[in-house]
Amino acid sequence: MSQDKIDILKRALEREKRSRKAAEKILESKSADLFQITQELQRSNAKLESLLKEKTTELKGVFENIVDAYAVIDLSGNVLKMNEAAVQMLGFKTIHDEANLMNLVHPNEVERAHSGMEQLALEGSLSDFELNIITNDEDLKLVSINASLIYTDNGQPVAAQGIVRDITEERIQNEIIEEQKSQLDIIVENSPIGIMLTHGPEIVKANAGAQELLGFSKDELESKTVSELTHPDDQLISRENVGKMDAGLLDHFTVNKRYIRKNGSVLWAKTTVNAVRGIEGSIKYQVAIIEDVTKERERQLMLDVINDITKAILGKVNYYEIAWEIVHEIAEYLGSNDCVIYILDSENNNLEQIAAYGQKVHDHEIMNKISIPMGQGIVGTVAQTGIPEIINNTSSDSRYILDDDQRLSEITVPIISKDNKVIGVIDSEHKDKGFYTKNHLVTLVNISRLVAMQLEMAISLSENRKIEEKNKQLLTALERSNVELQEYAHVVSHDLKSPLRSLYALVHWLREDNMDKLDENSLNNIVMIESTLENMEKLISDVLEYSSVTNTTSEFIPVDLNDLIKEVLSNLHLPDHMDISIKTKLPVVNGDPTRFSQLFQNLISNAIKYNDKEKGKVIIDVKDRKTHYQFSVSDNGIGIDKKYYDKIFEVFQALNVSKQSTGVGLSIVKKIIDLYHGDIWLESELGKGTTFYFTIKK
Repeated sequence: MSQDKIDILKRALEREKRSRKAAEKILESKSADLFQITQELQRSNAKLESLLKEKTTELKGVFENIVDAYAVIDLSGNVLKMNEAAVQMLGFKTIHDEANLMNLVHPNEVERAHSGMEQLALEGSLSDFELNIITNDEDLKLVSINASLIYTDNGQPVAAQGIVRDITEERIQNEIIEEQKSQLDIIVENSPIGIMLTHGPEIVKANAGAQELLGFSKDELESKTVSELTHPDDQLISRENVGKMDAGLLDHFTVNKRYIRKNGSVLWAKTTVNAVRGIEGSIKYQVAIIEDVTKERERQLMLDVINDITKAILGKVNYYEIAWEIVHEIAEYLGSNDCVIYILDSENNNLEQIAAYGQKVHDHEIMNKISIPMGQGIVGTVAQTGIPEIINNTSSDSRYILDDDQRLSEITVPIISKDNKVIGVIDSEHKDKGFYTKNHLVTLVNISRLVAMQLEMAISLSENRKIEEKNKQLLTALERSNVELQEYAHVVSHDLKSPLRSLYALVHWLREDNMDKLDENSLNNIVMIESTLENMEKLISDVLEYSSVTNTTSEFIPVDLNDLIKEVLSNLHLPDHMDISIKTKLPVVNGDPTRFSQLFQNLISNAIKYNDKEKGKVIIDVKDRKTHYQFSVSDNGIGIDKKYYDKIFEVFQALNVSKQSTGVGLSIVKKIIDLYHGDIWLESELGKGTTFYFTIKK
């Protein structure tokens, strides 16, 4: 082999070595890259497997915890999978129960169910499909189904999934709501209150009540705007409130406004407007409720003017002042051009103008006053008959008397006193015909009654002042007379008792000195004289005691009535056959002990005196009332006839002639009880006894 070939081979071998080394380096580099990629793939696969498990778990959780019934079925209706909600709703026991949902379809709904399956197969989904089913536990339900097909990778449908909702109760509720809505429509349509539905200024719907109130037909109302029906003077306030509602500042408002009826008359109505807003908050409709308050407003105006007049004349005692106060109130309430108050001059039988409103008044003075004779003109006729009148057209009434100007409407009302005498007249005029109404007349009649009362009060007050002055003089004279009478009673008592006692002593000595000289008849006559003298002295003592019971009692002090009764009983002669008892412990009262002693002593002594029983009883009792004590003194004596119940409390009215009784005792009792502002009465039955009741304030 030549050297050249050897060199060529060496060079070729050298190149091959270099190429192998280069290839080894490339392979080494690529191997490292491949190893790194392999590692990354392994890590990615691990992540994917973890993510897959996580998503599988999540999907399982969603499936198991979905609120609505969820099921997966094959294309024949066999259940492949269902959640717990489906088990509960469809009446199964577990999620593993084998079932075909087509078997649950109500017999009457089978054809619809097949149509639904065909629609699902054709369109791939089914929305809000309603179907009646009979659950596995035989419960009838209405359900709503939302379903979709499940496809293979190559687009072939293999199953269906869906959510089934029980809408049985929802349907029942909807039916109830529809029924209630229907009933509400009937109520709204037949309501006497006007109801209108508006959209902006346009009237969309008006019920029969609105048609009746405004006098328009349904079509006429629904062709008008709200502004066309609203009185011009009230349109501004309506626009302002509607503007606030449009701006979202109000959802409802209420106004009293005037509407123009079809016949041109005015309707005052309380109008409540409510906004019906859409989801976005803008107003879709407005509901207006219209309530006629014309009569209520008239009544309120009537009450207001009467209240204002009452306040204005309160405390005034001069009828000129009263008339000027009310004339302006009346004219403003009526909207009159002229108003005059007349007073009757009974001496001349004329009606005189004492207060006025209108053009004939200048500086609170009536210019060119006129006097109307009783019975003449409209004013004179009303004063004579006492009957109020409304004249709708004075130009056709011959009685009309022209004063300062001709006016076509007149309303005239008499002012009548309590004894049914006309003492004045309220007369008002307006330039237009037929201006005054029955409501105006009713109000003026009420005002006239108030004025009459105040006028009578003014006269009565003047008379009362005179009477009070006279009473003061009489009271002073009476007090002086009482003092003189008491002094006289004491003097007479003293002057009468002295000769009586002397006379009694002489008669007693006469009897004692002549016991053996006088016959029995003469001695008895002397005894009778002695008894009469004793009785006369007792009568004088009782009269003195009666006259001493006056309002000028000593200062009140606490008095224990239990101790007082013991003292009274110790001063009385108690026969052996009498039993006196206190049923309930008596209270401590404030008063004069002497007066209470007189009170109980007279009642107890009477009970003893007029007792005819072998075993006589007197029972003292008390009951605690809210503001007073009610005492009673009962006995089982002879009793009192009912016809004498009032008489026995009068002075010197003894029902039984007895030397022991002067007829003053119960009068003293009554006078003492009156002194303490109490009452006394009795209950009695002849032959069985009497109970006296009396009260003493606490």
